[in-house]
Amino acid sequence: MQIKQALGLIIGLIMGVTGGILFSKSLRPDPGSMQEKLEISEESLARSNRRLRAMEKHVERMGGSGKGEFRRMARDFKEGKEVSFDDILGSAKPWMRQVAPVMERVRKVGEADWADARVSEWTRNYNLSEAEQEELKEYFAEQSRRNAERITEVIDSNESGFVDFVKATDNDWRDFNEVEEIMEGFLEGEELEKFQAESLEKRVKTVQNEADRKLKRLDDIVSLDDDQHSQLFGVLVRGAEDYRPEVKPEGFTGEETPLDRAGRDAAIEAVLQPEQRAALQKHQAERTQKLAEQWEKYQLAPPKNVDALEGDIF
Repeated sequence: MQIKQALGLIIGLIMGVTGGILFSKSLRPDPGSMQEKLEISEESLARSNRRLRAMEKHVERMGGSGKGEFRRMARDFKEGKEVSFDDILGSAKPWMRQVAPVMERVRKVGEADWADARVSEWTRNYNLSEAEQEELKEYFAEQSRRNAERITEVIDSNESGFVDFVKATDNDWRDFNEVEEIMEGFLEGEELEKFQAESLEKRVKTVQNEADRKLKRLDDIVSLDDDQHSQLFGVLVRGAEDYRPEVKPEGFTGEETPLDRAGRDAAIEAVLQPEQRAALQKHQAERTQKLAEQWEKYQLAPPKNVDALEGDIF
C-alpha cells in the first residue's frame, strides 16, 4: 500500500509540474495579463515544491519503516539467496512498534479477565477478603507487566534476534510458584490443607503427563525393556518442568532430587544399552539433517544462537 501511495505522489508531482507548465504556455502572451501569468506559475511551482517535500519525507518514513528491508528480502528470495528469521523479525519490528499500543490494550483486557476468573474461583472456594482479592490481582498484573517489558525490550532493540524474541514470549504469566505462597499466607487450618492438596494434585498430573509423553517418544526410538521403562520414568519425572520433591506420581520410585536438562539427558544415556544409544544418536542426527533441509528448502538461514532453543534429545 505504501508503494502505491509513493507512486501516487510521484505521479501527482509530475502532473502538477507538467500541468503548471502547460497551463502557463496555453495563455496568450497578452501584455495586460503578464502579472496574472506570473502569479499562476509561482503558485504552481509552490505546489510542486510542497509535493516534493512531502514525497521526500514519505520516502524517508518508508525506508525507516522496514519496507526497504522487505523489498531487499524479496529480491534475495527471487535471486535464491538465504534469508534469516533475524532479518524477517528486524524488518517487522517497526510495524510491531506501531501496533504495540493496540496489542497492549488487548493483552491487558484478556489477562485481566483471566485473573478475575481465577480470583473469583479462589474467593468462592476459600472465602477471600476484598483485600486478599486485590493482592492477588495486583500480583498477576505485576507479572504481566514484567513479561510485557521483556517483549518490549526485544522489539525496541535493533540488536535482538529471533531467538531473543522467542525467549521473551516463552513464558506463561498465569503460572507462577509465588502465587501459591501468597494463597498459603491467606489460609489456615482445613482451608490451607485443602489448597495445598489441590495444588499438589494438579502438579502431580502435570508432571506425570509430561513424563509419560516423553517416555513414549523415547520408547518408540530405542525400544525400552520393562526395567528401563521403570527407571526412565523416574528420570523423566525428576526432569519435568514442574517437578518438586513432594511430587510423587503413581509408579515413581527412587531418588527425588530434581534434574536439569543436562543431568536428565546424562541419566537417560546411562540407562540405555550401546545399541540403544547409537539408535538415539542416529535419530538426533536425522532430525538435525531434516531441520537443515527444511531451512534450505525455504531459503531460510537459521537464526543466530538457534541452539539456545534446542529442545529434547528425542
